[in-house]
Amino acid sequence: MHPWVKSNKPGQCTVCGMDLVPVYEGGETFDLQTKGVVLLPQGSPNVVGVRTVEVKKQALARTLRVAGMIVEDETRHGIICAPADGRIDGLAMTGDGDKVNRRQPLVTLFSRTLLSAANDYKIALEQNSSAIDVTKRRLEQYGLVWEQINAIPQRQPEDVDFGILSPLSGHVVKSYVSEGQYVKEGERLFEIADFTQMWFIFNAYEQDLPGLRKGQIVTLQAPSLPGVLLKSKIDFISPNLDETTRSARIRVVLENHDGLIKNKTYAAAVVELDAPEVMVIPRSAVLWPGGSPRVYVELSAGTYQRREIKIGRAGDASWEVLDGLKNGESVVEAGSMLIDGQAQLNDMAITAPIVAVIECSTEMKTYLSAVVIVTSALANDDLAAANVALENLPAAPDGRIKTPAPLQNGNLKALRKEFLPWSQEIASFATGLTNEIPQLKIFRCPMTTDLWPGAPANAKWIQLTSDLHNPYWGKEMQDCGMEVKP
Repeated sequence: MHPWVKSNKPGQCTVCGMDLVPVYEGGETFDLQTKGVVLLPQGSPNVVGVRTVEVKKQALARTLRVAGMIVEDETRHGIICAPADGRIDGLAMTGDGDKVNRRQPLVTLFSRTLLSAANDYKIALEQNSSAIDVTKRRLEQYGLVWEQINAIPQRQPEDVDFGILSPLSGHVVKSYVSEGQYVKEGERLFEIADFTQMWFIFNAYEQDLPGLRKGQIVTLQAPSLPGVLLKSKIDFISPNLDETTRSARIRVVLENHDGLIKNKTYAAAVVELDAPEVMVIPRSAVLWPGGSPRVYVELSAGTYQRREIKIGRAGDASWEVLDGLKNGESVVEAGSMLIDGQAQLNDMAITAPIVAVIECSTEMKTYLSAVVIVTSALANDDLAAANVALENLPAAPDGRIKTPAPLQNGNLKALRKEFLPWSQEIASFATGLTNEIPQLKIFRCPMTTDLWPGAPANAKWIQLTSDLHNPYWGKEMQDCGMEVKP
């Protein structure tokens, strides 16, 4: 009203006594008649726990948590087959799980085919004929190693069995034969796996694949190895997606020379995804009324403006901001719910019809705003903020609320017990204003009888948003309740 009266801090006009209106860079002014702007009295942001954080570019830390199975390295799995028709005359292995070394005998095989081939080689040596190389290659094709071939000239007539040797070290994972069994050429005898190197296999969903690459560190924990952290790198990312789950197979190679990791072990893992530098804000700063993200930007101490934003990727504790904020601005990180409640009341005062002003005076709007702050604090289990809000609670105007407001209390449950009857009456009174004030919402909780002995059923409370924030149960069951339609 008197633009020549200026001050560098909040106060009153020296001419007319009205509150001074803040003027911001660019000449823009705000007051309670500006939608989405909240003016808090000097010092009150610290009292109610409002905390801001600067919008800036930094790495978007993202952690991918997965679960999978530790299995054998498929490239270290061998199948031992019968080199020729014959009979199993002896078994060196007792069963599945036996450890074997490379070139260790697995079975002794009586085979007329091998005897015939060995005899041909022996004769060729005795005659020093040109058939030596041919008969030797034939024995090699049957799987005999050079030590066995070189020992053929010294074999006695009663030596009719040949040892089948393991081609690799490992453990027997499957045995197919018994002593005395007749086998055909190519028939499976054993499967052997080398567990000194294992694979951890997990699936990554389509939306997580852009952040994954070969060489990234993966940290694993297995229930069978309590307190042990296994670290390795991503070795392979499948180029094919599963059509049903829309996920790709990821492989991590683990060293297991001490044999502590068992085959087919379940494991949970954490992958630190690539973190590009983007503009970010804390996740706690974002409100989601109606599914549309918004924040409150601090214009100056005690003055906050609602801002619709567009967000991108979600980090562990931050959101990527695509639009709506500028680098260096400050957004409310803690206390935004209380500020949003006040903003809703301010908007209600601007948009409400004339009859609402008659029925709901400015003093009543202020009183309801203070009630919402107490309610929001209880819904967040914030005892300190609730006590501060009660300390600043104005008197109920016109004596229209008969139930006394709760007193400050050091016990959250005791405070809720005093809050309930007061909130009930306020909700009943507000029922007559819902048609005139569309932003005003009334909710009830069907489980208030479980709060304490004698607690009433379906206790009510008021809000200025559609998102449930139950003040009676707080964070234990914050979304318990339903809206009451008049």
